[in-house]
Amino acid sequence: MRIYKAFLLLSLFITTIHSCSLPADDEEKGDFEEDNLTSELPWAGETDKFTINAKEGVHLNAPEETAGTAYITIPSTTVRNTRWEFGIHLTFNPSANNYARFYLTSSSNTLTGNLNGYFIQIGGAKDNVALYRQNGDQPKLLASGRELMKGDNSPKLYIKVECDNNGYWTFWTRLESENEYTKEKQIKDTSIQNSICSGIYCIYTKTRCKGFTFHHIRLTNDVETTTNPDDTPDEPDVPVDPLLPDYPEEVKNILLFNEVMYDNAKDGAEYIELYNPSGSTVSVPSLKLMRYIDTDSNSTETKTNVILQQSDGHQEISVPPYGYLCLTKSAATLIKKHKVSEKTILEITNFPPLTNEDSHLAIMTNEEKSRLIDKCSYFESMHSSSNKRHQGISLEKVSPELTSSTKKNWHSSQDSTGGTPGKENSQD
Repeated sequence: MRIYKAFLLLSLFITTIHSCSLPADDEEKGDFEEDNLTSELPWAGETDKFTINAKEGVHLNAPEETAGTAYITIPSTTVRNTRWEFGIHLTFNPSANNYARFYLTSSSNTLTGNLNGYFIQIGGAKDNVALYRQNGDQPKLLASGRELMKGDNSPKLYIKVECDNNGYWTFWTRLESENEYTKEKQIKDTSIQNSICSGIYCIYTKTRCKGFTFHHIRLTNDVETTTNPDDTPDEPDVPVDPLLPDYPEEVKNILLFNEVMYDNAKDGAEYIELYNPSGSTVSVPSLKLMRYIDTDSNSTETKTNVILQQSDGHQEISVPPYGYLCLTKSAATLIKKHKVSEKTILEITNFPPLTNEDSHLAIMTNEEKSRLIDKCSYFESMHSSSNKRHQGISLEKVSPELTSSTKKNWHSSQDSTGGTPGKENSQD
């Protein structure tokens, strides 16, 4: 009971001190004024990665030699009849490896782990603002807004979200150059009804480790916003993903395995790399990865069969002509260790662990009757020397455009970092 009362008092405190914190629609929209209210909030979490003061608001200030994630939280126990408002400034155009989330609600103070909650995502594979629900480690897109940051290398915007008494979520956006908020979407979702905090979560590469600023954060409780389904002007609906490309009639070898890191170093991450052997961009809705091992000479036992899902919920997978695409659980880890471009590394939320046992991989279409695109095997004996364990060294193809199923077309990576994820293979 004491804990509950403490949270309740803190929520009332936040409501009171934020009553004037967000600039009104008709005020000047130059650089924001000093933000004492945001800086005085009881921030917790990875506060050493942020600068928090009245001049900057909440500014990511992570070490320049690292890439990864950073989060901070404030206590917040309300979900219904609540309004969240904040401003955000990015010094870059967001991408699949550089974007931010504002957690409206969360069941955990650790935003990098499993939790149940709702968040607003700013950027990602699309240059828009979108509402998500998260269950465990799985985000689900609920409503997607306009691509208001497209082509903008320094987007400045304000975001407002409300959840009413009936569980209708509505969010609005406003660029700093706009006079009024634009209503983006409204949807009903009552799956999660409890929270212990709100928070900020940044996903960044080395060059963007100081490029996020949040300011004029306001949480308001007891907001009188009750939407009746019979008279709502916009029928709540679950937005569908953007029109996705179709699989071609013939899918075999449109993409080829090119590199596999199955026994990663302690400071590395497992990955697979795909190569596009054609002169045209290959775009497919999604892919399915199958991993299996031989159990005896007459049969195989399937161990893993996963539909590969991007960390921001985006489905389409695209590889440019004669280009490379690396799929991994942790894009930031690969970018840091192998010093590669974020543009060719795709973070997959549910990327399956690759066993160190001799195994086989298959990349397939995500259809009711899946079709094989390419397959390969990885064995410790395929490395250039077989008298030691090759932890932290990938297997890569000698000739990317040739068959993946021939063992002689594979050898140990010669790169000094142990692999070449998302770029041309090393040379002997």
